[in-house]
Amino acid sequence: MDQINFQLIVGSQVRLHRKALGYSQEQLAELSDLHPTYISNIERGKVSASAYSFYKITQALGVKLNDLFEMLDKEGNLEFEYDLVDIIGKIRQMDDVQRGLYLSAIKGMLPK
Repeated sequence: MDQINFQLIVGSQVRLHRKALGYSQEQLAELSDLHPTYISNIERGKVSASAYSFYKITQALGVKLNDLFEMLDKEGNLEFEYDLVDIIGKIRQMDDVQRGLYLSAIKGMLPK
């Protein structure tokens, strides 16, 4: 894997975790004490961020550092991950009644 692909995959993981929490790039930047443009560039794979920057981001997201790098060996699953984040984001925007109905339906379809 070359550096560009590495940056794209890790950046997409930052975006996935950020969106799953419903944070904007500006909110993540504030929580991690980094500049919003820097967060944007990380997510788009435009910069090679330092280990300390990734540490600050994971602290702000409440995830482990390893969570940003887990997809490096699973490049083909990124589209699935994007779909999940999109679904999670839509469910988060629902009111409590709608959210409960959707979650019950999803849980009912999962294997036991």
